Amino acid sequence: MTPFAKITNMCSCHASVARNKRGSLLLAVAGATFVIISLSVILLGMTSAAIRSNNRQQLRSSALQVAESGAERGVLWLRDQAIPPVANQNITSQIGSAPTGSWTVNIVCDAENNVVFLKKYIIYATGTVSSHTRSVQVVVRQSTFGKFAYFTDRETASSGSVIRWASSDRVDGPVHSNNTGGTNFQIDYNGYSSSKRPIFMDQVTACGSTINYNPRRPTSETDYKKVFLNGSRGYLLGVQKVNLPPSTEEQRKAAWGSDSGFPTTTGVYLKASKVNGIDTGVLYIRGDAAVTMSVNASGNQVITVTQGSGKSQKTATITYNKSSGTTTASGTALGSGSATSASSLSNGVIYCTGNITALSGTIADNSYSGGKITQRSAWTIATDTVAQKSITIADDLVYKTRPDKTKAANHATNLAAGTLGLVAQDIYIADDGTSKHDHPDREIDAVLLAGSSTVNGSISVNNYSQGNTGTLKVIGGLIQSTRGAVGTISGGVVNHGYAKDYNYDPRLATAPPPFYPTTGQYDRLSWRVIPD
Repeated sequence: MTPFAKITNMCSCHASVARNKRGSLLLAVAGATFVIISLSVILLGMTSAAIRSNNRQQLRSSALQVAESGAERGVLWLRDQAIPPVANQNITSQIGSAPTGSWTVNIVCDAENNVVFLKKYIIYATGTVSSHTRSVQVVVRQSTFGKFAYFTDRETASSGSVIRWASSDRVDGPVHSNNTGGTNFQIDYNGYSSSKRPIFMDQVTACGSTINYNPRRPTSETDYKKVFLNGSRGYLLGVQKVNLPPSTEEQRKAAWGSDSGFPTTTGVYLKASKVNGIDTGVLYIRGDAAVTMSVNASGNQVITVTQGSGKSQKTATITYNKSSGTTTASGTALGSGSATSASSLSNGVIYCTGNITALSGTIADNSYSGGKITQRSAWTIATDTVAQKSITIADDLVYKTRPDKTKAANHATNLAAGTLGLVAQDIYIADDGTSKHDHPDREIDAVLLAGSSTVNGSISVNNYSQGNTGTLKVIGGLIQSTRGAVGTISGGVVNHGYAKDYNYDPRLATAPPPFYPTTGQYDRLSWRVIPD
């Protein structure tokens, strides 16, 4: 081989190596490109899947929001009905269009609505957004005024005078005021000392925007806790108004067992009417009367009604035997045509068309067994609020067994305790009846409602600005359209009338007295998302 040929061969060899390197490089670049493209495709697929999943979740969330909004519209629809519905309702067409997507809302009556006064409903709402649907179920029940320890529509007396809360007052339960007409909470905590509890032991709500304080608006938690147990978190302003009932017509019908044929002659009427073949008795009083509740040796409730005075005085005695469930009536005050017996006392509502001039006594215990109440001793005593008829509480009015909210609902004490509600245009609490107008300690175990949405009424103490002081203990609640005075204060301390000791009875929120007025609102008992 010549040198030239050798050189040529060497060049050819180097060229071949170079070509091989270039080929390998191209293969490597191609492989890397393939990997990058593959990873990009996978990443794009993952991103696309994530976007789709995110969009799906957003649509599902939107559908759930629509369902929740539909359920709330259902609650508002119920609130706006003059009479609670008695049949299931599809209200979709009545509540307008959903803000996004669409909804369907159905209201189902609880199976026991035909035998209970507080109606319960199940609201089913389904929201749909871009073919994605979610559903919720909300259970609601009519709200009763028994849920309040204290309630006012106006925070001033009917005369317009200011009534203040004092450091010697105690309200151990939920408080609400509509404080309409420019009225306001007036709180005087001047008399507070480290040995005292705050005035309000539970949440205070009001429709207004401010509270007036004396000696000054609290500037620290220490100051706030002189007024509210929970300090600055113990009150909430600007809440929704709660309307008082317009009349006691529902109680009137319940006491007579009918909406027609009411007695027109003064007297006491036990009406026995057949319900499912059983004589159910209801109690109706025509004219003014004094009413005394008592418990006989057998633990039965005795109701003594007195009408007239002197030689014209007449009396009727109604006895409810809780063991047999039967009712008997006797006495000269019984009206013409009144029954003298019934196989039961159907609902425990006592209605008086006139004033109840004196009310006092003891409410019999419930019967209970196995941790459950088997026979309630539950009573509502009402007068005609449209005709501005009143109730005067002349002495203590108590449960034979007092409830104890610190104990469980199925504790023997709470199972035994009876239930009482009063409704009148005005409720007066009498003093000692002497010229000194002293105010002995008084206990009232009941939820009291005075006034209506059409006529002012209040709960007040006779001669509250005179005589010595006592303590007014209430186990239940006080509901009134305008605040009634129960005492006067000086330097934040009561100097005439009564100091307040108001204690909430939580039983009355869920098991109120029979046919006790409702607030027009609905309490939410439960809420859940229905699984897909």
